[in-house]
Amino acid sequence: MIQIDVGYYNDVQRILFQGFPNADVINQIVQNGIMITEDEFLAYMMFTWQMDVNGFRTYNELRALVEDNLGAVNQLLTFNNGSIQARVIGNDLMQTGYTERIGVSVGLCLLNKIHNLTAADWRKIPTAPGRNGHPTFDFDIPIASTGNNFIQGENKGSAVADNSIQNNSIEAHYSSIDRKKTYVREQEAQMQIPIHQNLYYGTIGVLDNRANSTARIWLVDPPAFEIEMEPRKYKLLTRLRYYLNEFKNVGVKRRITEALELRINEIEEAKEYDQFNFKKLDDRFPVSGGYYLYMEGNVFANVDTNEAFGRVFLIEDKQTIIPYLLAFPKAIMRLIVRQDFGSILAYEYNPDFMKESISVLLRFTKPEYFEMNLSEKFNFVFNEKSNFFETVYFGKVSHTSDGRIFGALNNEN
Repeated sequence: MIQIDVGYYNDVQRILFQGFPNADVINQIVQNGIMITEDEFLAYMMFTWQMDVNGFRTYNELRALVEDNLGAVNQLLTFNNGSIQARVIGNDLMQTGYTERIGVSVGLCLLNKIHNLTAADWRKIPTAPGRNGHPTFDFDIPIASTGNNFIQGENKGSAVADNSIQNNSIEAHYSSIDRKKTYVREQEAQMQIPIHQNLYYGTIGVLDNRANSTARIWLVDPPAFEIEMEPRKYKLLTRLRYYLNEFKNVGVKRRITEALELRINEIEEAKEYDQFNFKKLDDRFPVSGGYYLYMEGNVFANVDTNEAFGRVFLIEDKQTIIPYLLAFPKAIMRLIVRQDFGSILAYEYNPDFMKESISVLLRFTKPEYFEMNLSEKFNFVFNEKSNFFETVYFGKVSHTSDGRIFGALNNEN
């Protein structure tokens, strides 16, 4: 577990937050800080997803990104004394792009704690003039929905010599958020938007390079703006889009992802979107059964005997080639195929057995096996029945509440 201290940026911000409808919850978190898992933090730091850049599609792109991010986290950060520290600070870390990732990771972990959200609830929405639902504003922010209210966040990050004090880089982030406050207040007045109709948080996540320091988040209160969509519908669409992208990444069958993409468009356009509740994506699609009903065969991974499916990426770590797993549970795949809206909106993944070492069946096609020279790196056996090269690994992997299962597999059976 990782401890993160939380504080109001100054007394002005503390007073502003007392007007929030959940002020008691925020005050309690400021008093005690938050505890997050290393898995939660790494899930935001390691992966290129909605909050970062595109390019998370082909096998080679994803393998390279996982390898690069794993190496960067190992080189740039330390996990001592139950928290996180930065090996590199100031402009050097900023040039790597990891100050922004740090800010997003700890900031969204904080908002998840405040509002019981998961990574599947966040989406970075373009707010350029003319976009549906956001016609006025001209900057990008991540937005989530609780089902009743919209949660908006602006997440900044810094790495400094001492994060217990506010230096120039932290003050620059505060000024950036504060300038937008004036702009948005003017827009709110023009559109007659009630204050705190939607909740907008500014967070500045700060690490330092003191050996046993505790990571810190400063809270700032910028105003929120109106979103022209019913909150429950927004939350549903955000989750469906998240799983659509991730299913493409892990190799879910194309006919399922294409049907899901079509359904998302239908829900978005429909005034009465509940007409699609429990309307299966296609009557041919399974709601039970083995991997072959859900997954393409290529570079396949079966986690703990049909618990989850995904793919492995052969990456170099510490001068050794290792399999790196990325998978999602069969349970969420079933819910998506069934289009069970209530269960999709309530879905959280936290199985006890994931705390232990699990088995992962790795499967490669003949062309992939020979193209990657796997015979020189791993002990695969050719399965005549399935027509794949297979091996089994055991390892303790990471997982997050949205269902992402990931991690390096080090123990070959």
